[in-house]
Amino acid sequence: MIMLMLPTLGRSHQRIMFQPARYFLTTAVILTLQPAATVATAYIISHRLNYFGGIKSPSNDNNYLRHELLRRSYLRSSSIVLALSTSSDSSSSINSGPSAVRAKKPPAYQSSTNESQQLQLLSFYHFVPIPQPEAIRDILFENLETIEGLRGTVYVANEGINAQFAVPIGNPLDMLLEIFGESGCLPFNVFQSNPPNLGDVVSSDTPTFDKLIVRTRDYILRDGMKLSIGEGIEESTTTLDWSDAGIELDPSEWNEQLRQQPDIQLLDCRNDYESELGSFVSARPLSTKKFSDTWSILDSQVQSQSINPAEPVYIFCTGGIRCVKVGAYLRQRLGVKDVRSLRHGIIGYERWNNNDDEHTGKDSLWVGENFLFDKRRFAKDDDENDAPIEPK
Repeated sequence: MIMLMLPTLGRSHQRIMFQPARYFLTTAVILTLQPAATVATAYIISHRLNYFGGIKSPSNDNNYLRHELLRRSYLRSSSIVLALSTSSDSSSSINSGPSAVRAKKPPAYQSSTNESQQLQLLSFYHFVPIPQPEAIRDILFENLETIEGLRGTVYVANEGINAQFAVPIGNPLDMLLEIFGESGCLPFNVFQSNPPNLGDVVSSDTPTFDKLIVRTRDYILRDGMKLSIGEGIEESTTTLDWSDAGIELDPSEWNEQLRQQPDIQLLDCRNDYESELGSFVSARPLSTKKFSDTWSILDSQVQSQSINPAEPVYIFCTGGIRCVKVGAYLRQRLGVKDVRSLRHGIIGYERWNNNDDEHTGKDSLWVGENFLFDKRRFAKDDDENDAPIEPK
């Protein structure tokens, strides 16, 4: 089992780990424990490593660096061991209620100047199998709560991760991106295929999120999808491949193709209260009350030939995550071969429209406002007052 851990460590970490015998023994103890105890033991040991050998502060830079590298290695390795292990009862459901949530209301971020601190709004998601969402939830919360002034919501489920944050610009933002990135605490890189979706920069007195919440859920985006698996039999668990959802277009490509083809099949995959505030020119809203209404509406539109599966279908939503599920359904269930979605959704389009040096914004095809799922225009969730009702 020790050999399974070694690929997760760099060469320098491996050399350091085997120098003192106590590190070797500590590693062996951690990795032979049951997964439930692995993280707890790793955290206890990692926070005590600075006291081994009489080192209590970073005054001895070389030794402190060695211990810090070891501490980070233990944390990362323990998260991999626990997250990728399967429980003894594979049919057990994810915890619900208070035990499924880790939350904290951080104090206001103290800027080094008297000016109002600027917050970066951002969201991202990553569809990846997670056998033990509770382990990832706990690892994430322990890391995220150390970021000063961070607020937002993270959903962790068997199908992946979905997150929205308001984070102070500067070191807190850098720390946040590092946690979810390649060198972070997770056994996968959240940004490997989909970089973070950067939204507006707002002042700290702008209402956004009340606190930091990391919680487990059945899905990172509830879809209410019921797929037929036989005559008269339905299953509530989806069997679609989220990696097969069509192609994503950059905002510039999206804008160009919509201008060249004004009669294309362009579907607004948001709910009716969102579409009423604004949409793209010539877009056809699905007019759903909630996201789970989407599938029956798509079925009926294909059957009535309102949607032609033989022609390209363009889809968009707020930040892109709903289009992953809609695109997969269109391709795999309704036979639409050519599905094209807007990368980073309306948020990405507005960012391009406002910030691109070569783009004046005069030819924007967006009309109206974009409904936002934070306290600037907030919708309540049934389970948690501070969580978006429809994650982007």
